[in-house]
Amino acid sequence: MHSTSQVVFMAGAASLIATLACGLGALPVALGRVDLKKHVPLGYAFAGGLMYSASVFNLIGPHLRSDNVSTILLLLLGIFLGCFFLYGTDKFLANRRFAESGFLGTGSKRSLLILIAMFLHSFPEGVAVGVGYASGIENFGTYIAVAIAIHNIPEGLAIAIPYRAEGASISKCFWLAVLSNIPQPIAAVPAALMVSFFKPLLIPSFGFAAGAMMYLVLLEMIPAAVKSEISHARFAWVFMFGFCLMLLVQVVI
Repeated sequence: MHSTSQVVFMAGAASLIATLACGLGALPVALGRVDLKKHVPLGYAFAGGLMYSASVFNLIGPHLRSDNVSTILLLLLGIFLGCFFLYGTDKFLANRRFAESGFLGTGSKRSLLILIAMFLHSFPEGVAVGVGYASGIENFGTYIAVAIAIHNIPEGLAIAIPYRAEGASISKCFWLAVLSNIPQPIAAVPAALMVSFFKPLLIPSFGFAAGAMMYLVLLEMIPAAVKSEISHARFAWVFMFGFCLMLLVQVVI
């Protein structure tokens, strides 16, 4: 049995590694000869597919196995609160002066909303890592951390694509992807220390993150692609490719 200090250290270290793994998702945008600036709508379609799939299969799906009505209601409450939060955030960012201020040096309102949604998404994952290490089940926390690290990579790509398409450097895309997961190690440590407090927050927190991400995909990313000159069929194929790629990642882990 590990001491409290060992549990906290392992939870913090594992979640930090998972956070850095998100930055690896920015590396593919440096490879190949695809001009993302000319394919921004397809980039949004692909990133949207990744995010929607992560919301459905990583955040919502695991909790649907429960036959506890209160669990489902907490999940639904979290989803709607996440939608309302992103709705309010979108209204706030619609302020023209704020939109033109060049927040973080580059990026449109849409890119910033993606960053915010991913930021929210990483908090419950950090809590899950902390709770996993404090559960006392052998290697359970490590399993959760590894699983999160693997699926963080395509999520980092979902962040990097729109920022890279708008002119951000590879290094900036990397650090923005890492920044989006900063809540993960921050949440893991207190969750490991106060399991009884954080564990009940897991389900509504996962729902909240899922609601924010799905609302973002429907509000910004799909309309941005559909309004462009690319064919709707091409958009649909790219969206589904991103969706299935994240599904494959979930199945593998």
